[in-house]
Amino acid sequence: MSLAEEIKRVLMEHPEILVEVLTAKPEVIYEALAKLTPWQNLATKDDLKRLEEKMATKEDLKKLEEKMATKEELKRLEERVNSIEERMATKEDLKRLEERMATKEELRAVETSLREDMRKVEASLREDMRRLWLALNALGARWGVFSEDAFRSGVRELLKDAGYTVDRWVYYDDKGYVYGYPSEVELDIVIKDGRTLAVEITSALKRGDLQQIRRKVELFGMVTSRRVDAVYVITPFIHDKNPDAVAAVASSMGINVVWPRP
Repeated sequence: MSLAEEIKRVLMEHPEILVEVLTAKPEVIYEALAKLTPWQNLATKDDLKRLEEKMATKEDLKKLEEKMATKEELKRLEERVNSIEERMATKEDLKRLEERMATKEELRAVETSLREDMRKVEASLREDMRRLWLALNALGARWGVFSEDAFRSGVRELLKDAGYTVDRWVYYDDKGYVYGYPSEVELDIVIKDGRTLAVEITSALKRGDLQQIRRKVELFGMVTSRRVDAVYVITPFIHDKNPDAVAAVASSMGINVVWPRP
């Protein structure tokens, strides 16, 4: 039997010998541990302290739990999200809206059609006014055959015969907006084809009358809140050295003068 085998047999039969040796020589154990597990891989107290600082404590977990939403809060949040989703438009909603909206081409077509209708109305109005003046000339109103009231009544009747609706608007201007002092203001409102026309009927038009006519129309709009599409003055005579200049001034003020040119 070899020496190694004999030593092994003795240690197996008498293990107390090994204990006595290790107790007397502990460095044997350290050397063995160093070979099995290097010291640099073993955790020190400093390592444990740093690990403890990084790990969450029960207090940290409690604070986190307090910050986290409860079931009720989550439920309320879900309800709000659902409500927002219900109010938001879907792609299908946008598609249906797009189908109902007019395109630029369709809007241009409508605008062209409206302009054409306006041209037709204006042409019809001019023709009606031409016929009116033929009737006035035939009656001799230009030479003062009628009084002011008779002339106005005659023109109103002619307008009605031409298919117009004529309303006489009378208002007491207590603030003196038109003439500068309180007075009764009168204006004829003529309606045809959905258009509202303010018409001043006078047997003679003077240059100074234009401002008063414009203020009459402005007062009518302020009092009635009705929109006036056009303003006309119907007269057989312009009392001025230059009638055409008066008509031009009236046009620059948005007033159309209808009168039989000589």
